[in-house]
Amino acid sequence: MSDSPKPKNRWMSVLLILSLALNLLIVGVALGTVLRVKGGDHAKSPPGFGSALYRALPKDERKAMRGELFDRHRKGAKTRSQDFAVLSAALRAEPFDPAAVQVLLDQQAQSMADLQEALQQEWLARVVAMSAEERLVYADRLEEVVKHGPRGHKKKD
Repeated sequence: MSDSPKPKNRWMSVLLILSLALNLLIVGVALGTVLRVKGGDHAKSPPGFGSALYRALPKDERKAMRGELFDRHRKGAKTRSQDFAVLSAALRAEPFDPAAVQVLLDQQAQSMADLQEALQQEWLARVVAMSAEERLVYADRLEEVVKHGPRGHKKKD
């Protein structure tokens, strides 16, 4: 009798590795499903107010508002470039002056608030120009946007 062990079959090792990979795949899919379902509607928040108002507008109105926003963005580009240069200088200054940086931050915040105010006024003017029927259709679209969330997927009931 021989003391040498029986030669191992290579296919058995390959089969074990494939079995382990398949088991890990199944566990991953199950865990992902549980986490997604568990989060459900409770984890989802409604879309941002401004973005929902925008997405519910008819396509031609959205296009016009995008053009308005682009024009404002382009007009403010020179000012933003100057502000970044001033910020860069303020960050490099010795001694550092946090008050100067705060002034820049306040200017940027005011600029964003002005932009939001202008866009809200533009949106309101468009809604005022709608007929009663158009406003009802818009209200229905707005409800759908809020219900479906940011990516347009329907929420489960």
